[in-house]
Order: sequence, then C-alpha cells, then structure tokens
Amino acid sequence: MPKSSTLIVKESLPELQSLLRKQDNPKNILRLQSLIHIKEARFKRRSELASHLGYNIRSMELWLKDYRDKGLAGLLIPVKEKQKRTRHVNKEIHEELEKRLNDPRLGFSSYVEALQWVNNTFETSIQYATLRNYMIEFFGTKIKQPRKSHIKKSEEAKADFLKLT
Repeated sequence: MPKSSTLIVKESLPELQSLLRKQDNPKNILRLQSLIHIKEARFKRRSELASHLGYNIRSMELWLKDYRDKGLAGLLIPVKEKQKRTRHVNKEIHEELEKRLNDPRLGFSSYVEALQWVNNTFETSIQYATLRNYMIEFFGTKIKQPRKSHIKKSEEAKADFLKLT
C-alpha cells in the first residue's frame, strides 16, 4: 500500500505562493508546487502527487527528505550567477576601429588586413574570428572583395555584353 503524505510544511500558503512566483528555475517551481499541494492536502498519497507533477515518486521523496532535513533552503536549487564574457577588444581598440571604418579613404579591404592592423598598432594577439565577429556585431561590416576575372576572358565579349544591357 502506498504511503500517505505525512510531511508538515512549516511555511504558510501565501508565503509559498509568493516564493513560487519569484522562481525562475523550473525544478524549483515543481518543488514548491509539491509543497503547496501537500499544504492544501489535495492528494492523499505521495504517488498521486508525483504522477500529477510528472516526476518519479523516488525523486519527490528525495526532495521532501531534503526539505525535512534542511528546510526550504535545502529544497530549492540555488541560482548560479552567470559569468560575464570578457571582451578582447577594449575601448581604445573599439574607438580606433570605429574611426578607421568610418573614414572612406582608410578603411580595410579584408578582415585579415584589419586583424594585422589591430595586432600591429595595439601590440595584441586577437584571433581572426574574434575580431571579425566583433566588427560585424558592433559596426555591421561587410568587407567583400570582387571575384577575380578569368584569364581567358575576351575584352571584346565583355564590351558586347555591356552594350546589350
């Protein structure tokens, strides 16, 4: 015969519901919902509650054991702070790139040229993909080079083609 839920929830129902609204982690939401259902006595057996939440009864029993031993802090999974990405391109490089890209006479004919200029001017070692992605993201660059002409292409044929269009 399945066990009936005999856990005593210490927190009040409004307190649990307000804590539930503040949660971002889906696992914490389910764990708090299980406490709310136990507090409201909606289900007579733990197996019914586990099937309602869509989890195995053993998982739910482990949550409830953590709650019984450590309280609410033991039940909820702590939120990990995300590490901020460090940029390889500092403000000084950004400003100089902006000046160079906005000047129609200087500019860059390729990303490789831009990379060499940055590495030589600022004595850094930024990778190609990093600088290319940075320039695309912040400046919307689209450095393109025209296709090479075929060696055997006839100038007369080119002139005839241009006359038709």
